[in-house]
Amino acid sequence: MSTRGEMSPPGCHRTSPPAASLPDDDDMLREILLRLPPRPSSLPRASLVCKRWRSLVADPQFQCRFRDHHGKPPLIGFFLDSRPFVPILDPPDRIPEARFSMPPLESYRIIDCRHGLVLFLAHRMVRRLVLWDPVAREQRRLIFPPELDNAQMFFFNGAVRRPARRQGWHFQVALIARDALCTRVSVWLYSSETGAWGNINSLQLQSIQSMPQPSTLIGNSFCWLFTVDHGCVILEFDLDRQSLAVIELPPHIDMEIDFHKLWIMPSQGGGLGFVHLSQHFHAQLWKRAPDSDGLAVWVPDRAVEFGELRSTCKGDFLTLVGFDEESNAILVLTASGVFMVYLQPMEFKKLSDPKSFCHHYPFACFYPAGTAIIDGHDGNEVLNNM
Repeated sequence: MSTRGEMSPPGCHRTSPPAASLPDDDDMLREILLRLPPRPSSLPRASLVCKRWRSLVADPQFQCRFRDHHGKPPLIGFFLDSRPFVPILDPPDRIPEARFSMPPLESYRIIDCRHGLVLFLAHRMVRRLVLWDPVAREQRRLIFPPELDNAQMFFFNGAVRRPARRQGWHFQVALIARDALCTRVSVWLYSSETGAWGNINSLQLQSIQSMPQPSTLIGNSFCWLFTVDHGCVILEFDLDRQSLAVIELPPHIDMEIDFHKLWIMPSQGGGLGFVHLSQHFHAQLWKRAPDSDGLAVWVPDRAVEFGELRSTCKGDFLTLVGFDEESNAILVLTASGVFMVYLQPMEFKKLSDPKSFCHHYPFACFYPAGTAIIDGHDGNEVLNNM
């Protein structure tokens, strides 16, 4: 039997347990940088500290982890359909208006904005869509489907998204058109994966009375709200099934009085819903739910009172000018200005002073390292010479 004082047999050596491996210095620094706040100034500032930091935060894998870690990108401002970019953050995160300056308004019209991409309609001899990444200052041009190259069908609206939040030039664009009689709508889907427009999907409608509101993305469906001769309807285009459907709103909603007080938004469960503003700073949320026969019908979801907002605003004038999908907040134009109203919990923030009616397109993105916030350029060169 061995005792503590005995020597080890020849050829045997006592070894110490292996030391716990320490993380690489770069790995530790990555974990620290990963927890920087997702503000526009965070990564660009970190990249200026030294070459080592710049190499780490500029790495595409790190930037992908940074986006995954923080989830929702920060809202940095709005594009307006008749005015330039409107920043909403304070310095050093405030993006100057000139950094995201829009193309000349007489030539282009914004029709959608989502996932860091802005979609324009170009008004020139050859009508086309222009897809713009304001941060990267890159653009893509999409010629209309050949079916629109005649006098029988007319551009109606469009929508854009990045599938599964992929970065770079991975995108899908939906285009909707109407016929000359305003009784039929058609949809095409363009995918950057194929580089081509897909098959046409069409539906017969009652006489169309209005242009659609900007699109809302509900799950994997683009949805547009507009009016026909008997009321308000939602056009839903399922991106997975490539199918088109029309859903009528409850019949008691007056399309002439209420159209600008309606906006499509997801219900609490993530399904199709909408908000309906009324006078006296009150709103009703609606959602689709199965009835006793299993058919989807509209049912009231919950009522919302804007008591604190009412005490801030002059008069009872309210109209909806946009919706932020990332924060589930509505944009309300009042006599005192435009307010962003978060519905759960109930909070609001003033965005601008009183202006005439114009749609607001929220722009949210993660600002990558190596990208200047203020760089002296006016930003127009991205869309020139097109």
